[in-house]
Amino acid sequence: MLVGEVMIANPKTLAPSAVVGDVRTIFEKKTVRTVLLAEDGVFRGAIERDSLPTGASDDEPALHFAETDPLSTTPRTPMSDVLALLDGREGPRLVVLDEDGVTLRGLLCADSSGAGFCVR
Repeated sequence: MLVGEVMIANPKTLAPSAVVGDVRTIFEKKTVRTVLLAEDGVFRGAIERDSLPTGASDDEPALHFAETDPLSTTPRTPMSDVLALLDGREGPRLVVLDEDGVTLRGLLCADSSGAGFCVR
């Protein structure tokens, strides 16, 4: 199997102009662990639930707290290759970018059981 067959294709995103309050609203859903920032399909950053400071003001730009160069993969990568990358990671998620390195294609994440992958 390839990453493109398992990933969440076209994940929900916020615009890079989003503020911390917007991210917190999305994190109200307990199953959401990562918020992706993108505009016109171009990946701009990822914010993990645990990396958003509790003291950040709701009106601060969310992009200030985003990882702009996270561990990523492509849709054509064999799942066998990415399993080693995910193994032992605290947050077993990978941003899926096109081969151009900037176009957001999806999100690959282990489900809460750790035995499968998130689906939408």
